Amino acid sequence: MTVLRVLNHMEFEAEIDTDVGDIVKTGDVIALVTSIREEEPEYIRYMSDLEREEIRKYLPDIFRAKRVVRCVSLCTSDLKDVRKAPKVGDKVEKLEDDEIRKIHYDGELRIPYLIPLLNKTDISTVRSLILKIMELIPEERDLLEIILSEIEYNRMRGVEL
Repeated sequence: MTVLRVLNHMEFEAEIDTDVGDIVKTGDVIALVTSIREEEPEYIRYMSDLEREEIRKYLPDIFRAKRVVRCVSLCTSDLKDVRKAPKVGDKVEKLEDDEIRKIHYDGELRIPYLIPLLNKTDISTVRSLILKIMELIPEERDLLEIILSEIEYNRMRGVEL
């Protein structure tokens, strides 16, 4: 799984089978998956329907759409600010739960990217991230519930009834 496009130093697109809210790593950069889309190969647009059917008989995999995810960089592996973007072609891998726990908890809870992330992405994605961290670090559940309730409060404050 690789980086397909670099949108800016904090955002990139990659081809990887994952879900919104998952945490991925490319090089030293830890990132959050914020959206997913499917793309069909561009050359299909230039083929007639007859050509497509003929080729599909012999090479069905050639028409398989690729799953493209948009990622927002959170921090580096040592929780520092991201200073450089990944390169197109860099390997991307989904982080396992124990790795996510190790990054965020070393005797105390660490989420230095939370405030900037709230400005970059929608609250529901941040909420799912906090819930995941809460599941992985139950000893900090009380603090994470306070953070989550503040996020929910700000979300409700923005809604006009």
